[in-house]
Amino acid sequence: MLISDAQIACVRPNGVPIALGVESVMGARDPCGIHLSRMVETAVLDPGSVADFDAGRVKGRRVILVNEGVETGTAAKVCGDWLKSLGVLELELAVPVCTRTAMNQLQFLFSSIVTVQAPLSARSLAWHYTDFDVIDQESGIALLDARSKALGQ
Repeated sequence: MLISDAQIACVRPNGVPIALGVESVMGARDPCGIHLSRMVETAVLDPGSVADFDAGRVKGRRVILVNEGVETGTAAKVCGDWLKSLGVLELELAVPVCTRTAMNQLQFLFSSIVTVQAPLSARSLAWHYTDFDVIDQESGIALLDARSKALGQ
């Protein structure tokens, strides 16, 4: 399967700018966003986001899940399990930072994990960035909407 056939799915909001960067390298494909509600030690899918998600965009396809990074792997696991339940053919993870401990746990869910940095243990993701400016949910949605409009969709 060619990489050009892959659909990009990103964890909103902070995965959106990373996904747009990945998309710029791979070519236009209109990334779709997944909203998580994050709490201490856990993450759950936002019910509204799940209801609005077009499963047809990922069913039977190769999907690359993108986020701003992986500390513990909780968000990647929640999103990956959900995408697999929608019938994703092949699931990959692409993040700038992924701890080795999380990578070990996620290797059974994702066919490949692509990362720039793989520190041994978890640190705040902000530690790995020169500028870690988080965005809010509305900004993430606006970026995805602007990208869809730019593609004429």
